[in-house]
Amino acid sequence: MTLLVQCEIRVQRPNNEPEFIRLARALASAAADEPGTLRYQWFVTQQPGHYAILEEYVDADAAETHNQNVHALLVEIFSVAELVSVSFYGELNQYLRDWISGRDRVAIHVPL
Repeated sequence: MTLLVQCEIRVQRPNNEPEFIRLARALASAAADEPGTLRYQWFVTQQPGHYAILEEYVDADAAETHNQNVHALLVEIFSVAELVSVSFYGELNQYLRDWISGRDRVAIHVPL
């Protein structure tokens, strides 16, 4: 079963928005070449400065590989934005269970 990840991210200050958009596009471009990434799509929400992303991977290991591949871009994007919420749909590996430990606004949905 695949792993679907839905995140909402808020840009910290309006003047950071152009940099955020540049980095979001760079992340999408990097994900396009990853064999385990099935979907990586950004959306503009109705709330100013808020963005959503849908990520789908063949499994949790592919999500982990993605995060390792784009680590530098993730550091940059979270210097101008913050994670509002994240929802996981599917089985998590140890890396993701460790990542969510102690974080607020994380939802985990496991298969029936």
